[in-house]
Amino acid sequence: MNIVIVCFGTPDVSGDSLGPEIGTLLVEKYNVSAYVYGTVGNPVTAKTMSAFIAHVNAVHKESIVLAVDASLSTADKKFRFSFSDDGVCPAAAVGRKKRFGDVGMLGVVGEKGKDNIRELITSDRFMVQKLADK
Repeated sequence: MNIVIVCFGTPDVSGDSLGPEIGTLLVEKYNVSAYVYGTVGNPVTAKTMSAFIAHVNAVHKESIVLAVDASLSTADKKFRFSFSDDGVCPAAAVGRKKRFGDVGMLGVVGEKGKDNIRELITSDRFMVQKLADK
């Protein structure tokens, strides 16, 4: 059975760059034996995610899909990972509620609050890259 890893986010926003950073590390540094979508050079963003999801669903029907994304939570969970057995809700910060993936991995890059978009924009890029290295 194949494993597909879809790393959501954009390298243009520090807090949202976690997914592409992880995707790039998996391909370039660790040379994982899985299909990896979402790298710094070819990110799976809010604008492109529908096409990527349709592609994964069509081409990798029998595969296990690990979905990776950045998230916001409480201060005590900042710069930690959480896992789920039902994927992730990519673009949840902008109101998207549809889940994707068989397994989800969320990296907390900031604190949830009144202005979640601002929190993602002002997240410490160095700490996000350090979290990706984990």
